[in-house]
Amino acid sequence: MRVILAHGIGLGSWLWERWLPLFPAEWTVEALQMPGHRPDSPDTTLAEMAAAIRAAVRAGPGPAAVVGHSASGLAAQLVAAELGPEELAALVLINPLPPGQVFLVPSRGAVRAALPLLPAFLTKRPVIIPERDYRRLGMNAMAEADIPAFYKKILPWPRGLLLDVLRRPRVDAERVRCPVLVCASVEDRIVPWQKTRVLADLYEGVCWRYDGLAHMPQVEVGGERMGRDIARWLAAPSRPEVLESEGFGPAEGIGYERRRERRGEAMRRRSAYGQKQSARPK
Repeated sequence: MRVILAHGIGLGSWLWERWLPLFPAEWTVEALQMPGHRPDSPDTTLAEMAAAIRAAVRAGPGPAAVVGHSASGLAAQLVAAELGPEELAALVLINPLPPGQVFLVPSRGAVRAALPLLPAFLTKRPVIIPERDYRRLGMNAMAEADIPAFYKKILPWPRGLLLDVLRRPRVDAERVRCPVLVCASVEDRIVPWQKTRVLADLYEGVCWRYDGLAHMPQVEVGGERMGRDIARWLAAPSRPEVLESEGFGPAEGIGYERRRERRGEAMRRRSAYGQKQSARPK
């Protein structure tokens, strides 16, 4: 099994250090350093992020699984719509940015944090998120002792990528043919977990909800349980057997009503078990 790990905006390959031991030793696991996240390449686009993931998938023998987090989760969705199952074995999305067809309103906290950044954004300078805003929005489930060292590693947000993230391109969901697992953290203040779970419907995938975790479970207290669940699922990726019992309505084109049309009433009866079990601390 080959597994490609892709970090979110402003982060780095170091994000996955605590999770690497959770994967079987015989697997080949590669934590990518995404484009635009080095001092000598301070900008990138979503297309370049997707190209890096695509190249990593095609670099090794046989198909690979991709685990995409946050902005790289959106880039991974674009890649999944391009590659067939002979290249992409499975897709895992951790608190990913949804594509353009999923309606998303930023939280009040995110809007407040973004306003002071406008001058840097408009003058094409690197966008640096202050620690106080990271604490409120992205570090709300981290151990206090870990926050200072973590914040020192964070890089400026690439402006081109940020523009693409704000636009959020659409993904042709019908072209995503590999098994999909969506992991949604209830305490996520950047991407609401209610929106994250919609992607399971969109891609006919599995959704697991995690209580007590936020946007960066890789470095949060108890986040290893998500990593263990992902490793276990990747060992035998499945098409949807578990979805939440309630979804979004037909006004968004996806949700429970659409699911009932596709699979019938039996889906509602069996849907809640897996996500509740997954949410328990292990």
